[in-house]
Amino acid sequence: MNNFFKGLLIAVSIAFSSLAWAQNIAVFSPDQALFATQAAKQLGQQLSQQLQPQSERLQAIGKELQALQKRHQEDQALMSADEIKQLELQINQQSQEFIKLQQYINNAKLQTEKKFLAAMRPKLDGALKAYIEDNDIALIINSSSVVYAHAGVDITTAITALLDKE
Repeated sequence: MNNFFKGLLIAVSIAFSSLAWAQNIAVFSPDQALFATQAAKQLGQQLSQQLQPQSERLQAIGKELQALQKRHQEDQALMSADEIKQLELQINQQSQEFIKLQQYINNAKLQTEKKFLAAMRPKLDGALKAYIEDNDIALIINSSSVVYAHAGVDITTAITALLDKE
């Protein structure tokens, strides 16, 4: 009986020690923290304004392309071979212009995102280091690798708040 209590005591102490360690474990999403900052939101607004003419042109080309494709489908039987060929040439040219403009917009966004991440990385590291020291964190796990985590262990919003203070 005495061995039973000793075993129970050991099991309880192991369980409580793992709970104590669990208090020092945090879950964090670096991308979410960075892109939720006020700096990211402002940059997104600036980029949207800068790319607005290209975005509007992309929408216009898309509408023109849909109209041409619709005409091709509906009126093909009524058109001569030359008219069909000319229409297909227009569709091909519009498609190429649409793709090029879409690639330009995507590349501009990607380059801006890269520059933002490069500029924010040192700030993120500093905020994370300060949070770790202030809260005695032993382990941080990227949220993309976590299957389940209690809401209290996610420190992403806290890190975002620290980044916004800077």
